[in-house]
Amino acid sequence: MVVDATNLERCLNLVFQIKEITSNILVCVNLLDEAKKKGIKIDFNKLSKLLDVPVVGVIARKKKTLNILLDTIISFSDTNVNKVSDEFINKIVNNEIKDDYIINNVDKSAKITSQVCKYENTNYNTFDRKIDKILTSKITGIPIMILFLGLVFWLTIIGSNSPSKILFQIFEIIQSKLLIFFDFIHSPEWLKNMLVLGVFQTVTWIISVMLPPMAIFFPLFTFLEDLGFLPRLAFNMDGFFSKAKTNGKQMITMCMGFGCNAAGVVGTRIIETPRERIIASITNSFVPCNGRYPFLIAVSTIFIASSFSGFKSSIISTFAVIIMIIIGIMLTLLISRLLSKTILKGESSSFILELPPYRKPDLRKDFNTLYIR
Repeated sequence: MVVDATNLERCLNLVFQIKEITSNILVCVNLLDEAKKKGIKIDFNKLSKLLDVPVVGVIARKKKTLNILLDTIISFSDTNVNKVSDEFINKIVNNEIKDDYIINNVDKSAKITSQVCKYENTNYNTFDRKIDKILTSKITGIPIMILFLGLVFWLTIIGSNSPSKILFQIFEIIQSKLLIFFDFIHSPEWLKNMLVLGVFQTVTWIISVMLPPMAIFFPLFTFLEDLGFLPRLAFNMDGFFSKAKTNGKQMITMCMGFGCNAAGVVGTRIIETPRERIIASITNSFVPCNGRYPFLIAVSTIFIASSFSGFKSSIISTFAVIIMIIIGIMLTLLISRLLSKTILKGESSSFILELPPYRKPDLRKDFNTLYIR
C-alpha cells in the first residue's frame, strides 16, 4: 500500500483497515522529497515495528528508490503466503462497521504518527495556504482561472505560428516534386489528383495545422496539472455545479474532459449516484478536449483574427478560444440544471475535495505526455 509521507496520519487509517483483510501488506511511504521540504522526518524502523509490517520509503521520481521497493516486494512475496479474510469484507458489505472501530483507528493513527514523525517546522503549510487564499477566493479565483487558460492558449497560438508555416513550406516543396514525378511517369490525371492533391495534401495540411499547437498545448496543460492548479479550478467551480443540482465531482470529470472527453466520461465513476453520473457523462461533450483545441485555434486564427496582424491577431485569437470554452462550460451547467429539473430529477449529493500541495512540475513527464498522446 502507498501512503503519503506528508499526510501519514490520514493514510494509516486505511492501512489498519487493509490489515483486517490480510496480514500480507507492505507499506510504501512515498513523497519523501515533499516531506523533506516541509521539515518532516519519519522513523521507518519504528513505524514498521508499530504496524508490524514492512515499511519502505521512496521518492517515485527516483529510480534508485523504486528499485529498493521492487527488491523488498520480491523478497516479501517469496516469504509470505497470501491469506485473505472475508469477515471484514462482509462487515463492510453489510454496513456493520461501528463508529467505535473508526474512532479507534483514528486514535491509533494519531498516536503512531506522533511517535514516528518529527516536525522541524510546524507551519510548513503556511505558504500553500497563502496562495490558496488567492487562487480559491470567490473574488479572484475565477478571473485567475480565465487568465491562466488565456495564457496557455496565447502561448500555444504564438508558438505554433512559425512551425506551421515551416511545415507548410516543406510539404509544398515535397508536393511539387511529387507532381513532377507523376508527370514524368505519365500517370493518369485522375490518379495524380487523387494521390497528391487529395490524400497527400489533406494529410499534410492537417499535420501542419494540428501538430504544432498540440506539441505546445499538451505540455503546458500537464504543467498546470502537476503544479496543483487544476484541483483548485475544480474547487472554484464546485459551487456552480451545486446550484445546478449536481455533484461537485462533475467539475473534476469536466477538467479531465479538457484533456480527453473519453477519459472524462470514464472518470464519472468517482460520482456515487447514478443520476449524477449520467448527467456528467452527457454534458462532458460540451467541454472541448485537447484534440479539438488545435481546430478551435485554427478557426479563430483564420476566420476571426485574420483581419488583424502581429501581436493583436494572437490576442484576438486567444480571446475567441476562451469565449468558446466559457460557452462550453456555461452549456454544461445549463444542461445539467435542466436535466436535474426534468428527466433526471434530484438534489446534489455531498462533495469533499482534497487540495494537493503545490509541487514542482516534472518536465520530463510533461513532454512524455505529448509522446503518449
